[in-house]
This record gives sequence, structure tokens and C-alpha cells, in this order.
Amino acid sequence: MKKSLACLIASILAIASLPVSAGAAEFDPFPPGDVDRDTFITSHDAAMVPRYILRGDNRLTDKQLKLADINQDGVVDQTDADLIHQQAVENGYRMGDADLDGKLLIDDALQIAQEYSKNAAILRGDLNVPWMHFSGLQANLADTTGFPYPDVSLDNAMNVLAYYTYLAAGRNFHITPYERDVFRNADGQRCYYFDPHDSIYHENS
Repeated sequence: MKKSLACLIASILAIASLPVSAGAAEFDPFPPGDVDRDTFITSHDAAMVPRYILRGDNRLTDKQLKLADINQDGVVDQTDADLIHQQAVENGYRMGDADLDGKLLIDDALQIAQEYSKNAAILRGDLNVPWMHFSGLQANLADTTGFPYPDVSLDNAMNVLAYYTYLAAGRNFHITPYERDVFRNADGQRCYYFDPHDSIYHENS
């Protein structure tokens, strides 16, 4: 009995002493493509990738870059941005859709402005502000610029209003659902972020 127990203990110690494989995958709870790590693949994720590629002014962490490489070819490029955008459209999470109703309307711009006002009131110490606030998902969709942090601001409210105006004016006529959030930056390069100072909306992007 003692001999068997000694053998068992020796076996356990031997296994415990084995080196952990360097190739063991690190567990990441966020799905590939979820660059902003809010557990949803949205147009905000799609906007972050081309901004990183084209502008390079939204610093992404190593973990974010790994998630951005959705096709896992070792390179974060336009192909990844396109695939993430397609997934975002299929998921129904469109840029600017702050009220999560699947549509981009003036109401979304109004809600973003109201959320900004509530946040400003809280900073002033107003305790009468309604307790309902944007979720992390809503805050990310409210940001149209492709920066890695949610920016619920008056600027983004105006961006969403300007973007809605493009759509309402028929600028998306005959564009497939996958092309609804496609822009060109000032250099004519395809992107999914909307910046009125650097983006040009094209009917046939």
C-alpha cells in the first residue's frame, strides 16, 4: 500500500514539474473582432480598425490588435476592417444607433446630446439627474470617430446628425446594407469612421 501511494505521489510530482507549453493559448473572453472589448461586435469596432490603419492616432493595445486581426493572418489591415464591418451589420449594431432600435434617426443624435447633458449635470453636482444612463454598448455606438474609448459628446451628437442627413438626402441610394457605413477619408481611402473634417461620403464606396 505504501509503495503504491509513493508511486502515485511521484507520478503527480513528475506531471506537476512538466513545463507549461509556450503555445498554450491565453483565454480571452472577447470574440475576434471585438476591438473595443465590450463583448459585442459593432460598427464601433469596424471604425477603430481603419482609423488605426489610416490615421494611427487611436493607440490600440496588443490585445486589441489581436482581436482586430479577425482573419488571424498576423496582419491588421483593411480586410480585417471589412470583415468586422460585415459582422457588425449582421449583428444589427450600426454606428450612431444609440437607442439600439436598428435605425439611424435624429432621435439618436438627440439621445447622445441628452446623455452628454446628464453627464455634465452630474459633474456639476446636480443630484436630480435621472439615473438611467447609456450602457457601454450604447456609448460605443454613440462614438463615430473610431477612437478606442467611448466619447458621448456634443461633437458626436452633431456627427450622428450630419451622418443621418447624408442618409436622409438619399446618399445611400442603391447601396447594400454592408455599404451603409462606408466612407472615404480625405485621401480617398476606404474607412468606417465618420469625421466631418476628414471623411467624404461616397455613394459607391
